[in-house]
Amino acid sequence: MSLTDFDKELLATNLLGATTLEELHQKEKIVTNAKMIALQNMPIVGRLDYDHLKKIHAFLFEDVYSWAGKDRYEIGVTAAFGKGTTLFTAYDKLPTVSKALFGALEEENFFKDQSRETFAKSAAVFMNGLNIMHPFREGNGRVQRLFMEYLAKEAGHELSFRSVTEQEMLKASINGAKGNIYYMQQLFRKVLR
Repeated sequence: MSLTDFDKELLATNLLGATTLEELHQKEKIVTNAKMIALQNMPIVGRLDYDHLKKIHAFLFEDVYSWAGKDRYEIGVTAAFGKGTTLFTAYDKLPTVSKALFGALEEENFFKDQSRETFAKSAAVFMNGLNIMHPFREGNGRVQRLFMEYLAKEAGHELSFRSVTEQEMLKASINGAKGNIYYMQQLFRKVLR
């Protein structure tokens, strides 16, 4: 299988010495899983803003990629970025879109004092926005889920994505990108304790 320029760039920026994508993904998973476990005892503290999201990414991937904690705009990934038929926010729109998304979160007082049902709806809308933004070259899902756990805790709720299957997350994300957040709301109802 021939590597794309995008894949070659990913391999060139890895700090693990991986020479194939398969090796890189295996090593990345080991490193980030260990970091996720470490975060259970020492969460990344922040203001629940875009910089906080970047700090989470930096911590998870600092030993994996040279650009850990930087979004696609900051590292100059100018190519169209997407998965399947879903296109994510263009790199040059990330500063504007992130400011709007996180500004709206702050205006909503980080969903504090919302009932479980209202929080599930609010969180679904915000998570959908994060997913469509997809700011990082790699690792968006892991970072988004951690951020949402921090957001829930600050809002007086507890959630865990451990019981969510890859298929459930994919279905919620694909439908959300098409404007249907029903499945994302269902997902949040499931993960809220």
